[in-house]
Amino acid sequence: MFWIISVFFMLLATLFMLFPLWKHYRSGVDSTGGLRQEFNLSIFEDRQRELEAELAGGSLDQKQYDSLLLELKKTLLTDTGKPVGEATTAKQPKKQTPSKEPALMIKAVPLVIVLMIPLVAYFLYGQWGHLNDIELMDLYERTGAAGDDQEEIRNLVVQLGAVVREDEENEWAWYFLGRNFSNMGMYTEAEVAFQRASDLMPEGADKAATLGIYAQIKYVLSGGELTDEVQAILDRAMAINPSNFTSLQLLSINAETTGDYKSAIGYWRLMIQGNPNSSMARELRGQIAEAQQLLAQAGGDGASAGPRIEVSIQLAEGLELPAELRVFISARNAEREGMPPLAAFDLLVRDLPATITLDDNLAVGPFNLSSASTVYVTAAVSRSGSATVQSGDYRVVSESFSLAGEQTTRELVISDIVP
Repeated sequence: MFWIISVFFMLLATLFMLFPLWKHYRSGVDSTGGLRQEFNLSIFEDRQRELEAELAGGSLDQKQYDSLLLELKKTLLTDTGKPVGEATTAKQPKKQTPSKEPALMIKAVPLVIVLMIPLVAYFLYGQWGHLNDIELMDLYERTGAAGDDQEEIRNLVVQLGAVVREDEENEWAWYFLGRNFSNMGMYTEAEVAFQRASDLMPEGADKAATLGIYAQIKYVLSGGELTDEVQAILDRAMAINPSNFTSLQLLSINAETTGDYKSAIGYWRLMIQGNPNSSMARELRGQIAEAQQLLAQAGGDGASAGPRIEVSIQLAEGLELPAELRVFISARNAEREGMPPLAAFDLLVRDLPATITLDDNLAVGPFNLSSASTVYVTAAVSRSGSATVQSGDYRVVSESFSLAGEQTTRELVISDIVP
């Protein structure tokens, strides 16, 4: 498809340059010159008649007339390159003489240049362009769209295999190859591909994400055990990017599986900070709430450490809103306006009325509830789905209160529309 589109536009651009040349050559240089000669000759004849009239009228004597006529002939000779007698025959049709060889060469130069432009462009693109990356992007898009189509996945494996055989240093080809091996359940082959991809990638977020996937593959192959080798890979990923989602996901899964809910809550909290308003963040907050209950039942101290605000939210009587609208509940520092929420939670209108608990585990920024002495809580129904309150949303804000105690209760009734 790339070649078809590029050839089409190259031909179109070439036509834009060839058409003026064709039009010029079709009209001919000699024809243009002939018209110019006829125009100059017509001016000469008009001026000659004026001089003759002035001579006959006595305005000029014979000497003046001869002098002015000679000057006029010299001007005509300069403009046409021909003596007066020869120039006067320009109006008469005559047989075209063949163009001289230098003239043909001059005409051919622009045409050759125009025709060479596509050839030179494709040659230089082959040397300096990123055609391989474009072809690889197509394979990437097909990888994302393949789903459970095993035949398409096998075709992608074959094509990506050809790419890595041709260029063993192409990290993204190895990465996509690993993705497709994973989709086929070929985890041993995927392990090799992701290891190679992570080794070739430069330091950065992409390398950290690839290492996280590599660790997940090793975790599966080890039977769901966080071995020293898997932990070493995760340490490499976290050293590059401590917020790497794939690594945090694996660590949280392992912590939850082993019953270490306190660590799992910490990992989930870091994952929420990556995108606090996403549906994934909402699910993680639900998991945190469940883990907190389990810790409380077991007498653990991880869930209840720090201040807690129990917030009951409901719609005002008679207020009906679409069930799919999102509701954002947050606690903010009353003494430092404009700062990010100290704790946040979101649910849907269909979930109301509801009671949720805000604590340090629901922090979405650099500060948590324990960092403030006076706070207020707010709940907003967003029509746009954004946590940023806009005109037309519904919002309620509590009065400021102290966090002197470890647990506080507040009730919010959503009734007022934001102007």
